[in-house]
Amino acid sequence: MQVLVENKRPDYDEAFEVLADYIMDERIDSKLAFETAHYCLLDTLGCGILALNYPECTRHLGPWAQGQITPKGARVPGTMYELDPVKAAFDIGAMIRWLDYNDTWLAAEWGHPSDNLGGLLAVMDYSNRQGKSKFTVRDLLEAMIRAHEIQGVLALKNSFNAVGLDHVILVKVASTGVVTKLLGGTKKDVLKALSHAWVDGQSLRTYRHAPNTGSRKSWAAGDATSRAVRLSMMVMLGEEGYPSALSVPRWGFCDVLFKGNPIQFAQPLKSYVMENVLFKISYPAEFHGQTAVECALKLHDKVKGKWEDIESITLTTQASGYRIINKTGPLHNPATGIIAYNTWWRSV
Repeated sequence: MQVLVENKRPDYDEAFEVLADYIMDERIDSKLAFETAHYCLLDTLGCGILALNYPECTRHLGPWAQGQITPKGARVPGTMYELDPVKAAFDIGAMIRWLDYNDTWLAAEWGHPSDNLGGLLAVMDYSNRQGKSKFTVRDLLEAMIRAHEIQGVLALKNSFNAVGLDHVILVKVASTGVVTKLLGGTKKDVLKALSHAWVDGQSLRTYRHAPNTGSRKSWAAGDATSRAVRLSMMVMLGEEGYPSALSVPRWGFCDVLFKGNPIQFAQPLKSYVMENVLFKISYPAEFHGQTAVECALKLHDKVKGKWEDIESITLTTQASGYRIINKTGPLHNPATGIIAYNTWWRSV
């Protein structure tokens, strides 16, 4: 006699549980975190609105198809657009990231935690205008603190760039978890949504490096945070989750895309990242090149008019700076060189 045994779904991976517990249960009471989040909101919106001066950015904005109308849709700051929350998240995220001026976090992985504001702001504004919620600015600041913390703490130990993946994977993960809660999701819903964020196809870094550098790097974060909104909305409609999406042998994220390495947490999730995030106040340039820009400006008066006397220039920088912004030869498009030197760079 043949006996059929029903396969029991595994428990959710520990990383999913850690993230879901933080999103749903951790109390945020840091005065410094809320104060910094306030400044971060102003800084981020300012970066986005400045990007509206560039047609290369604005051509990406607006409804999916010309003439589409979303009554009481999510508003895109600085424009007249009212869009569905998925497209609004893309537009806001693309604006914020376009000029590479928004905040920065540097660790084993790097990134820009305020990229998450695209999804957070779109969903909260849409929910309020649809009469489904009454979110306040403080709610937005708290959501930002949580998204910053998830993206930043995951970046401390896990280097996605080392395996060729773009850092916007962490935007997708952070936005997905927090947005699901904002949509009224339970802890179980958050777990499901997080699993989808990791299962989802992840962006390659190729569009950030020669010879393929292009403008996708300016809208990749918008794409990630908007994808997070879409995944969260699907889960809220009843989509199932994938409990061992990270750890399952051969088919899981860690084996397929992370060379078998586990996802690690360097420290408990609190509000550390928002409290210590970096702003590009002095020089609106790629953060790994901030010191180089400062030095160039200070040295300019001493060397101008003496170029013919300079035989060579030797620059010493960190490995991340070398990998990301070292560029020789012609600049083929605006995205090619945030900082470019036709010299040899030596990493330390």
